[in-house]
Amino acid sequence: MSAIQSKIPQRAALANTVTELLDIDKDAVYRRLRGEVSFTFTEMATIAKKLGVSLDGVVGIDSAQSKPTQVVMTKHVNPTAVDYKIFKDYVDLLKFIKDEPDTKFMESGNSISRNIIFDYDYLTRLYVFGWSQASSFGSDLKFHEIVIPEPFRVLQKNCCLYSRHIKSTQYVWDRSIFQRLVDNIKFSARIRQINDEDIAAIKVELTQLINRLEKLADTGRHEDTGNEALIYISDLYLETSYSCIESKNLRVSLFKAFLLNLSSALDAEVFNEVSTWIRALQNMATLITVSGEKTRTEFFNSQRKIVNTL
Repeated sequence: MSAIQSKIPQRAALANTVTELLDIDKDAVYRRLRGEVSFTFTEMATIAKKLGVSLDGVVGIDSAQSKPTQVVMTKHVNPTAVDYKIFKDYVDLLKFIKDEPDTKFMESGNSISRNIIFDYDYLTRLYVFGWSQASSFGSDLKFHEIVIPEPFRVLQKNCCLYSRHIKSTQYVWDRSIFQRLVDNIKFSARIRQINDEDIAAIKVELTQLINRLEKLADTGRHEDTGNEALIYISDLYLETSYSCIESKNLRVSLFKAFLLNLSSALDAEVFNEVSTWIRALQNMATLITVSGEKTRTEFFNSQRKIVNTL
């Protein structure tokens, strides 16, 4: 508040400006200005961008080598009200920019993006299962005990929907992306945490996912929105996932943490580093979208063989 008041000291002018920037009613703005309601992540980013406020400066970060990030830790099993709000903020960010022109999402990683996975019930539960096992090491939680509340599933599917409204999406995945997933499933089966019936259902969805990705790579467009989607396959081992979202008023860098969670940064230098890194990986990877038909066919056929070993 002190940072934006230094830009616009007159309270009436400030209220009018914030109302226009956030496109919400005046009562909601005044509740924020009085501190009764906190600004969301998207709202802070929008205001900071428009008014030229440094979020680094707000939190007292002065070192050029120290960049502030926000780790978003969301429990997808038995989520609390806070978990709903955290994840909803991210989904609202995607919704906020979905109709803007020239939006871009870039990602490199060793697992399928959650912007795709959340469209599949069993695969979503599989990712949540992996996170639950790691965060509760030693527990005997079984896969069939993973239950995601319906309101949370709606948010997860909206995450996928709004992602497809981004005008250009670029994925760089390492070649063993399905092999890792299948190996994890087999391990869970060996220790009797996933039963045969659930494995069969997971196998069906993995096959559906491969067919969908192959079609996406063939056309280069999302079927429902017509927006561009490019897939690159890297022969390099990608140790973790990096992504970035760019729109007219917002640049966010995202770092994968604990399977389903993200660490985010709004710093311009971090964004440039992440986007440069992903573009460098693209230059060392094979584009299988539209072009490279032989490579594309071989890749997806090999993924089907891997899935069929389940």
